[in-house]
Amino acid sequence: MLTEIRKISSLLLSVAFSSIGFIASITVTVLAAREVSNNPLFVGFPNAVGVGGAVLGTRMIYLISKSNSQLNALAFIFLIGAFGGAIMFYSLIIDSFVLLLLGAFVLGIGQSATLQTRYAASFVAGAEFKATALSLAVWFSVFGSIFGPRMVGSYSNFFENIFNSELIVGYVIAFVGMLFAAASLFTFTSKKSILRSPSDLESESSDQSSERKNGSLLSLLLVLNHFTMVVIMSATPLHIQDIGETVQLVGIIISYHTLGMFLFSPILGNYVDKYGYKKFTYVGTVILFISCLITLINSGPTALKISLYLLGLGWNFNYVAISAAISKFSIKYRTPLNIKSDSFVFLGSFVAHTSLGLSYLLVGYKGLSFVGIAVSIFLFYNLKNLNKLNIE
Repeated sequence: MLTEIRKISSLLLSVAFSSIGFIASITVTVLAAREVSNNPLFVGFPNAVGVGGAVLGTRMIYLISKSNSQLNALAFIFLIGAFGGAIMFYSLIIDSFVLLLLGAFVLGIGQSATLQTRYAASFVAGAEFKATALSLAVWFSVFGSIFGPRMVGSYSNFFENIFNSELIVGYVIAFVGMLFAAASLFTFTSKKSILRSPSDLESESSDQSSERKNGSLLSLLLVLNHFTMVVIMSATPLHIQDIGETVQLVGIIISYHTLGMFLFSPILGNYVDKYGYKKFTYVGTVILFISCLITLINSGPTALKISLYLLGLGWNFNYVAISAAISKFSIKYRTPLNIKSDSFVFLGSFVAHTSLGLSYLLVGYKGLSFVGIAVSIFLFYNLKNLNKLNIE
């Protein structure tokens, strides 16, 4: 097992650093948008354009990996993400919503590398360690959940005294985190690692077309899972602020949420390797449903800690299990389903973030909780179609 972990150590470090930066930025972005736009309809726009950047970044990783190497592709995208953090920092200095949007787009490009590292880890790992490797890459994001929001809360006053904005700290952390992520890949990747070789996944082929079409089901399930999480998570900072609580509480509750998202990933990945992915998707979807039901019934601070933790946990069950299936599918049929799936996930996130301002004004936090319940029910209904796949 230690040998397998050494193979992916540089990827794990890059996930840790980039997640600290990105989650710190996410903690403050809807509040920054409210501050510089002066229009509540626009609060979800920076995260939405960030998703657009992630779509572009995912495609860039695929193209660079084919022509150069996976290592250089991921590191280059992380460096672009660092530049995005710097732009968002400056947007608060000059109070520019347009520049905030531009920075969010560029930072989103960097975030695509964080997400693609889970597939890179799975591709590098041995046959019996693939889901575990993928889940370890997801688990290392727990450093982001612990340190990202906490650092925002701890240093917000320090940066407010210097720059007259307590939110600017999120983008300082994003800049540094993305830089360290790129440095980790260059410094700690073995010279013999296949990460230094071009990707061998093909774009399309005429054979196995029916099996390839079945792969779209996995993409759909991944999108529904992520959409449910994003709808609730993105609205939570707004709700916390509107009930009179502080940025510090936002950081605490987002920490609970992201701990749920990442803490148990290694254990879950090991079980997925042993028992297959299907049963874990059912458990994850039920947890998603329960979390949304709690926020519908009670959205006070204590209930939010519980519900947002469960929201992250249910997302994690589905995310690891379905991503492991996508990785196996991509390898078996030599098709970049991982690239396509993440692109569709980003598209779903784009819709959620773009509509956040209007939907929050129209239906409020409880109304969005009901949307989460409805989507999780639809997700559960579609899980039965997993029996059509032949990847175990």
